[in-house]
Amino acid sequence: MLPLIRQLHDADGDRARAKLLLAMPDAIVLKYSAVLSAACEAARFAAGGEFISRRVAAMRAVRNADGDLPAHIAEDFGDFRRAFAAFAKGDAA
Repeated sequence: MLPLIRQLHDADGDRARAKLLLAMPDAIVLKYSAVLSAACEAARFAAGGEFISRRVAAMRAVRNADGDLPAHIAEDFGDFRRAFAAFAKGDAA
């Protein structure tokens, strides 16, 4: 098991899990999204699973000619990521 995934399983609470997911490289999130989602589900951390789902959707989205995400995907993921980061920092419930 990758150390990052082991850390997710062993994390001391949802804020610690959120911090790990926010810092995790895209390649790991994309390749191991099912494993990461299962770890969040086992920990009853629904927001973590939702973050993974939205992040993977953004990574897989078709870009425009300038390489930008569609506005609705960029906005949705950006809003969720900011709220998730605030939670990880203890700024939100």
